[in-house]
Amino acid sequence: MKLLVDAGNSRIKWAAWKDGRLVPGMVLERNEGAPTELFRKAWGDVDRPPEAVVVANVAGDGFKRSLSGWVRRNWGLSPHFVRSEAEACGVRNAYTDPRSLGVDRWAALIGARHRVKGDLCVIDCGTALTLDALDRGGRHLGGLILPGLALMRQSLVDRAAGIEALPALAEAPPGGVLATDTAGAIIGGSLYAAVATIDRLLGDLRAELGRSVSCVVTGGDAEAVMGLLSCKPRHEPWLVLEGLARLAEVEVPGEVEAPASEATG
Repeated sequence: MKLLVDAGNSRIKWAAWKDGRLVPGMVLERNEGAPTELFRKAWGDVDRPPEAVVVANVAGDGFKRSLSGWVRRNWGLSPHFVRSEAEACGVRNAYTDPRSLGVDRWAALIGARHRVKGDLCVIDCGTALTLDALDRGGRHLGGLILPGLALMRQSLVDRAAGIEALPALAEAPPGGVLATDTAGAIIGGSLYAAVATIDRLLGDLRAELGRSVSCVVTGGDAEAVMGLLSCKPRHEPWLVLEGLARLAEVEVPGEVEAPASEATG
């Protein structure tokens, strides 16, 4: 069994990859505790150590060190941290510097390619709202990055005078098209900004390619956005982990074990 870890800006998601099948695990908010507490909560009761730990990390170097130390102490393994490449698993990276593409976006593209055939747009509704297009031949066409819903809302609370004390800002969208209070207006405005961007990009991609484009949505805010889109999106909540599974087959084909000196550090 290989343990797959998607370490994002706000959440940690993990799954087991066993016998060619993804077995989803737990989703943890990173603000729920120190990294070692989260690791213990997620994997402290695992009966048998995984043969490898494969990670897509955008949570920073401090998180990487904490995860590496915990895995070595508890399982005697060195985690494999995936990096974006020029080409892998049937996907060709559009970035001039391939490794500058966020590894979560890279894994999501690979996961989407194995889920959906044809031209597609991958929308990740997380801390950042990312949009990446992939043509039917596996060529990444590039992407866009916007603030996610929470960041849009929080930026107004932080910077606009008079709304810093709004209660329950992220609790519920307005009941109609337009809001009748400031909190609802901020919530609705952020949703419209995200949805309008996605709809416009999909329309422009269809015009540029001259054919239909599928839409695959993932991320913590996916459900808030999906129902408002003009298309019929496909929801893939474990998309990054799906891509990690494919990368694990290529990059970590067998058991990965740390040298004894590292395993006891």
